[in-house]
Amino acid sequence: AAASGGVVVSAARRAVRCALLTRPARVAEGFLRLSLHAHVSALGPLYAVLSRRRGRVLDDSAVDGTDLLAVTASVPQGEVFGLTQELLAKSSGGVTAPEMAFSHWEVLPEDPFWIPTTEEEREDYGEIRSSGDRSTGKVNRTIAIVRAVRKRKGLPVDEAKLVVAAEKQRTLQRKR
Repeated sequence: AAASGGVVVSAARRAVRCALLTRPARVAEGFLRLSLHAHVSALGPLYAVLSRRRGRVLDDSAVDGTDLLAVTASVPQGEVFGLTQELLAKSSGGVTAPEMAFSHWEVLPEDPFWIPTTEEEREDYGEIRSSGDRSTGKVNRTIAIVRAVRKRKGLPVDEAKLVVAAEKQRTLQRKR
């Protein structure tokens, strides 16, 4: 007897789900390639902005006959919001607006839902304060990226908003 299509799809879905749950979760982050021209005096602010946004300069070469440099960089896609305005403001107009094109994907090495389980991990990263992604003192860049995407899309974000030893709540706004 041949299996029907619904049985095959259901079995395949269960197999894929089981396979995904047995491996640690990983997040793939998209990178954009930036191409721009910069004046020699604007290289310091340009490199500062790119490094703050986790960007890497791939190439900077002189443009013949001018004092400009052709700069090619790679920046994570989540870090490019407001990049052009910041580059122009920090460099005082010494940088052209970048041309952006998708470059590649990179898998982030950290597990976004990692929780310390052994005694040694608890000593290194702290005790479990609550459940979920805010349970450790470890700085986890992956979960910060997941939270930023969720916040940008208007989805609920599990942020640690904990009030310690609060007796009562009050508003700071004056009533008129």
